[in-house]
Amino acid sequence: MGRHCSTMAIGVSIKACFSVLAVGAVFLAIEGAEAQSLKELRAQDAEEQALAREVAYTDTQCGGKISSSIDWRSAADWPDNVSLVSSCDGALGALEAYCRNNNGKRRVTRFVCAGDGAGASLRGGTLRYGASPGDNGFASTKAVLDGAN
Repeated sequence: MGRHCSTMAIGVSIKACFSVLAVGAVFLAIEGAEAQSLKELRAQDAEEQALAREVAYTDTQCGGKISSSIDWRSAADWPDNVSLVSSCDGALGALEAYCRNNNGKRRVTRFVCAGDGAGASLRGGTLRYGASPGDNGFASTKAVLDGAN
């Protein structure tokens, strides 16, 4: 755009030239923001697919279908370079161990992976694990499940 403005025919004001440059800059800023959103959406989709794979294995250990979801609102401040699902994996491992030790007795029908650091909680058939970066949640989730007997 800059080269075009410098070679424009006489009669075009410098003000008009800067207007063209300003519009281009705004367009590039908007385009960058949309790319960021698309990148975030793809990352969330990859995490949701990873959770579905992990829960499918947990299903085999617990003898039934467990639905799952990620609480994205709770993960607003989650570090970009740390997998939320990997941080919830220990909680699923504790659920698998619980199912194996209790002859497949299944109390959990839903698993929620969250990013708020709240730890494990069991309400009704929903096991929610609020992960913290660097903590896998196995021990705290096992304690919650064992205490629910």
